[in-house]
Amino acid sequence: MLLPADLFAGAGLRLDDLVVTPTTAVVLLVATTPTAPCPRCGTATGRVHGRYRRTVADLALRDRPVALRLLVRKFRCTNPDCTQAIFCERLPQLLEPRARTTARLAAAHRDIGFALGGEAGARLAQRLAMPTSPDTLLRRVKEAPAEVAAAPRFVGIDDWAIRKGQRYGTIVIDLERGRVLDLLPGRDGEALKTWLKEHPGVEVITRDRWAAFAQAASEAAPQARQVADRWHLLKNLREAVERLLARMSGAVREALANTPPPVASGPPQPTPVAAEDQASPPAAKPARPPASLKEQARAAKRQQRLQQYERVRALRTEGRSLREIARATGISLKRVIRYLRADRCPDWNPGRRTPTQVDVFSSQIDAWVEQGGRNAAALFRDLVKQGCSASYDAVRRFVRRRLGSTGRPGPRVGPLAVPAPPAPPSARQLSFAFIRREADRTEEQQRQVERLLAGSESLRDGLHLAASFAALVRKLATGSLGDWLAQAEGAACAEMRTFAASLRQDEAAVAAALTEAWSNGPIEGHVNRLKVIKRTMYGRAGLELLRARVLCAA
Repeated sequence: MLLPADLFAGAGLRLDDLVVTPTTAVVLLVATTPTAPCPRCGTATGRVHGRYRRTVADLALRDRPVALRLLVRKFRCTNPDCTQAIFCERLPQLLEPRARTTARLAAAHRDIGFALGGEAGARLAQRLAMPTSPDTLLRRVKEAPAEVAAAPRFVGIDDWAIRKGQRYGTIVIDLERGRVLDLLPGRDGEALKTWLKEHPGVEVITRDRWAAFAQAASEAAPQARQVADRWHLLKNLREAVERLLARMSGAVREALANTPPPVASGPPQPTPVAAEDQASPPAAKPARPPASLKEQARAAKRQQRLQQYERVRALRTEGRSLREIARATGISLKRVIRYLRADRCPDWNPGRRTPTQVDVFSSQIDAWVEQGGRNAAALFRDLVKQGCSASYDAVRRFVRRRLGSTGRPGPRVGPLAVPAPPAPPSARQLSFAFIRREADRTEEQQRQVERLLAGSESLRDGLHLAASFAALVRKLATGSLGDWLAQAEGAACAEMRTFAASLRQDEAAVAAALTEAWSNGPIEGHVNRLKVIKRTMYGRAGLELLRARVLCAA
């Protein structure tokens, strides 16, 4: 027997026959219960009005789809006051009313839909001999009953992108249980206000520093303590440090220089020249090759940027406002602010070569060139065997720079070209190195931070304030937030004053972040899971379906 005879006895059915073909399995079942309750009034009756057949799908049997052929009855309701005269027999332990699949097959489809979604789930169901359509799988997911959860006390909120740059939503999680509570449309705080009013037992709310979330939490849940996220505090601090380093780029370059420039104690003394040198004419300097069209365009653009920088500074000296300067020069307001903050004209393309993956093998390539090597393809094959992941073009360009090639065909002979000095780290790179813990920095990053802290007085003061606030956030210092804010508001560093002013507007939540154990860390993991689910559905899922899949148990 492929099926035990008493398999469906608990559902009030008798197994009469089983027909197995190479493509399907058909099970014949007959209802055996003597009475049936009326679905409207609940009166049990045994008066059979008639019989009819219905076919429903069930779980697979030996890699074959199963069809249950049911012989069920129609009954007459014996309650004279009931409006239902004739009703069909219900089989609640097997399937729902008017269902075309058994309850266990519907549960299997629902689990597949939760895991894979519509199209991918339908392909898997076909392989498991439980064929169904993608729409049915998604319908099962949407109709899944919501789990009854306890009233949340500690919640975390964050925004997520439905379509980046255009539409956003809000995710709410239970920090105490690590579960997603809801997905809300928009991030303007209106939907969040409604949700918080429906859950008055919330005691702690962790959030980032988005103003709409702060206002919604204050209005809808005034009893809850708001805790700013510590990661976002460090992120905002790093951005302030980056602006400081970009504005004082000249002082940063001087601090990072290997040796300070020599200080002359008096006017330069003329160098004595020999008589034979005076008689001989000076040697003619080698002619410099003409600049390429690309180099000419780069130089013209740099000159135009320098002129804009000088004009912005001049107009500001005359007392013109920022918007007036932007209108007069035809550049954006952000660029005007950037020009006024910087002590020298920003140069985003200094013309220096960026590091490549071939630099690790530079000494080996130099030795290969000195031995007479000229075939870049052979060199590339040797480097690949040694684990080099750079492309052939990168190796060829590196060899050409070493050979000092002019691009003309023929043998490339002559001394090795002097490699260009490495580009100095940008303000963004330095800000990341500065904000890291000392134990997480590399040796080079630690040397750079030490040189910055030993630089000019204005740069040093701003960086010391930033370092002290980072120690407060990481709970490595014993000071208070109020003392730091008072010190930063009276500092000469404009970036730290601006950062302190923003913290002052959210002082209670920032102070709670320095003492509370709660944070937005668990939310980031749920946001990543949400993104994975959204991308597996190719971004075409609506909020209802996405909420159903995210709220299900992982």
